[in-house]
Amino acid sequence: MSCIQKERAKDRKDICTIINISDELWDEIKLILPNEKPYKTIGRPIVPYRKVLDGILYILRTGCQ
Repeated sequence: MSCIQKERAKDRKDICTIINISDELWDEIKLILPNEKPYKTIGRPIVPYRKVLDGILYILRTGCQ
């Protein structure tokens, strides 16, 4: 790491990369989502809606692609 990179690293603010929504907010959000169906087909397992939302919020918060 060069001297310039070290200086930039010192100036950088920590960003919370883990986005967790509260249980109260999740209870309100899941009311507008369709019911999750049980896994009965061949293929990839169904991902719970809450994990999907956490992933979406992570992308929006961090800007990763």
